[in-house]
Amino acid sequence: MRIGVDARCLEWAEGGPARYLVNMLKLWPQMRGQHQFVLFFQNRIPEDDFLKNERFELVLMKGPKILKSRRIVGEQVLMPRYIRRSKVDLFFTPWYSAPLAACCPKKVVGCWDVSANTHPDHYTILERISFGFFSPRSCRQADGVITCSLYDARQIERHFGIPSERIRVVYFAADDKFRPADDLSHLKSFRRRYGFPEKYILFMGIIIKRRNVDVIIDAFTDIRREYPDIGLVVVGRNATVPFVDIEARMKPLIDERRGFYLPRAPEEDLVDFYRGAWYYMMTSTTDGESLMLKEAMQCGTPVITSPLLEETVGGKAVILNDPTDRRQTADIFRRIIPDHELRNRLAAEGQQWMKTLSWEKVAQDSLAFIETC
Repeated sequence: MRIGVDARCLEWAEGGPARYLVNMLKLWPQMRGQHQFVLFFQNRIPEDDFLKNERFELVLMKGPKILKSRRIVGEQVLMPRYIRRSKVDLFFTPWYSAPLAACCPKKVVGCWDVSANTHPDHYTILERISFGFFSPRSCRQADGVITCSLYDARQIERHFGIPSERIRVVYFAADDKFRPADDLSHLKSFRRRYGFPEKYILFMGIIIKRRNVDVIIDAFTDIRREYPDIGLVVVGRNATVPFVDIEARMKPLIDERRGFYLPRAPEEDLVDFYRGAWYYMMTSTTDGESLMLKEAMQCGTPVITSPLLEETVGGKAVILNDPTDRRQTADIFRRIIPDHELRNRLAAEGQQWMKTLSWEKVAQDSLAFIETC
């Protein structure tokens, strides 16, 4: 089979869909010898070694700059022509939407949440067009939809009207580089370099409204004097809509050297941010999956999460029932900060849970589904 793949997320390499596609492209050529993959790029072809495979045909789409400046414009205007030229048997996109006018026998869409439709006020106008308009139409037009949790599958079925038999759930894993520290002196050096205390609560990821980072900051501010030996570290690009000034919100903590905000983590330090944390916290109210939770757990760091994400971590977490409630969040901090026994138990259980997941299983399930569409 000749399979076309929208590989443009590799150009910006951000978020779960890019992590997913990287692992699929590393593993798929080893699994089925008969498939050829045509990878479409919009502005540049990355130089990663795994793309240098005889089963990959790399296509850089050409066109006016105005058509290449926006993801959705390139997708809907440029890409159909290249799909037709490439004569693919099936087109797969891991990024929520496909060209509606593309003429190819089959389409499969990776759709990881429907929050732009359920919570449009959390998105800009352009994002509402990109995700809120094109994603549901692409999924309805597709022969199959891949998603990452049972919750998201139910949301796609309910809000997009997709029959359950056309939806396949695959359970994401964490990359092998996420593992516990084997050199505690290195971790001490890492914390010292950033000025972090020995214990800190970590949020890391794109900061969006549904992740309730402002509530985490406010709740930690409330309890900081009760636990003077612990800090709060927030790492991520601020993409809140309506805008929340995260740095200003954290200023009292930053001034006291109890809070730390970084717009991004250097790739070479990413694993150490997890390893050095007392707990990692992701308490989304609309997500059914979080790769960051799994990365933290595989590093041996226990996690705090919301009821929606309890399934994806196998229940091996502290569950915050209402992540929008400042008082509940503060009470969770009071519970977990002094309890070393709880932390050690959750760390061990989390690592065991992560052994049940693998990208190999995700790749097998995804490709088998694509082949049957």
